[in-house]
Amino acid sequence: MNQKDQALYEEINAKAAEISQKWFDARQETGGSVYSKNADSQIQQELKEQHLFTIQTIASGFLPDREVLEENLGRWVEIVVKSRIQWDTPIYEVMAALNKTRNLVWEFILDYSLAHEEVEKEDVLRWSKIYHPVLDTLINEFSTRYYKLTRSRLQGQKKLIEEIDSPIIPVSRGIAVLPLIGTMDESRAASLFETVPVKCAQKHVTHLVMDLSGINNLDTFVANQLFGLIQSLKLLGIQTALSGIRPEVAQTAIQLGLSFDQVPTFHGLPQALEYLRFGK
Repeated sequence: MNQKDQALYEEINAKAAEISQKWFDARQETGGSVYSKNADSQIQQELKEQHLFTIQTIASGFLPDREVLEENLGRWVEIVVKSRIQWDTPIYEVMAALNKTRNLVWEFILDYSLAHEEVEKEDVLRWSKIYHPVLDTLINEFSTRYYKLTRSRLQGQKKLIEEIDSPIIPVSRGIAVLPLIGTMDESRAASLFETVPVKCAQKHVTHLVMDLSGINNLDTFVANQLFGLIQSLKLLGIQTALSGIRPEVAQTAIQLGLSFDQVPTFHGLPQALEYLRFGK
């Protein structure tokens, strides 16, 4: 290993706490940010530990053994990404903090080179070619992992919302209820059209009661989507009934020229289930 590289590595590690403290001292009071001077004390403590490890990870880039850097980088990414997601930290704040760290450590390297006569211009150029790619890798690895985890998290939330928004509730063998509650807009109606047939097939539903007692609005598009859903279910061999249509919704349907003649309709859910001989 180049002795000058070794000396620089050791010096960065030796002064890592001082470098990190400069970074902390330069923070501003920014409401709601984990990087703020007035952030929660527990967060600040974790941030100090992580920032110290950030500098140590950067320093390992000057070692000839790339396995040390890769190991540190892998640990760093997992620790920092997990905490930033937990703290709900915007990625632009993380990038800004990393750029400040990049500049601070590089300034330290330049000051080190000026303070040591044995360090030549070629050494500084070589260090630059080592240092900046390490920081670029650090940022790229963080961004990739952050994106994957946040996307996975959003997908999980989306599935949960879909499950809550259109729950297929089995009540007997082959019989299930779909309670619809709240405002039915175009997006939600389209989502029902896509997800309900799949869920019914998965649960082996043969008869489905769509309970509309919690729906407070109905327009032409939504009604057409519901009728399209009923036809789609019919093609799958699933018979559909409607229950709990509120008077104002029924009046709106009549005004829009919509007909429920082809679908069994019932005053309430008990009547619909009795029609399907639920429990008999």
